[in-house]
Amino acid sequence: MLRIFVPILLLLAACAPRPTEPQTNTALIQGQVGFYPSQPGLDWVYLPPRASIGDPPVRLSIIGPTTFEGQPVIRYRLSGRGLERSYYRQVDASGVRLLGIEDFDRLQVARYTPPIQEYPPQASLTVGARWGGQTREVIELRSNNQVTRVSDRMLEYTYSVLGKSNVTVPAGSFEVFRIGLEYRDPRNTNLRENFELWFFPGVGEIFSSVNFSDQGGLSLIDRNFK
Repeated sequence: MLRIFVPILLLLAACAPRPTEPQTNTALIQGQVGFYPSQPGLDWVYLPPRASIGDPPVRLSIIGPTTFEGQPVIRYRLSGRGLERSYYRQVDASGVRLLGIEDFDRLQVARYTPPIQEYPPQASLTVGARWGGQTREVIELRSNNQVTRVSDRMLEYTYSVLGKSNVTVPAGSFEVFRIGLEYRDPRNTNLRENFELWFFPGVGEIFSSVNFSDQGGLSLIDRNFK
């Protein structure tokens, strides 16, 4: 089986989520957040579809501008249910690109060269759109001032906008873009992994099977902005 150090922007599954409205401790942010939300302070809360609202959630937060491998990026932090992960992205008119991922306070670091194009330019996100490419994935363990390279390989990836669907989750009702994501090993294209994302402009990912695929993915239950 192809094992991938999976990137994510998050998120929903085929199971119908519970309609209970959760509470959040984050302050409500109002105002324009952009087609691909990237402002510091934005916060999303997710749960696997089969989980109860009172179960420990997964939280995605935008920490803010920083640098990664010498390049200006925006840091996204994903935490909860055993995850402690930072994503380093660039968001601009050309879309959203993932440069790297750090797990557990930089204990494990993955770099993608060139960056993975997670989302295309705004005007290009339409039903039937496809984009992708090939990237070199380097994964290192960093402990006690020592760096150990554990993986260095090429990955091919393809995103496909499968269609638009009306969905209802605890966070509300949305007409989402359903996006398929496939990763392949170019040395053996029979080895591949497939995921699905549900994206709504101005809100972000409503569902993703990238993380917690064994639990049916992650569904949006709350956010701190309108």
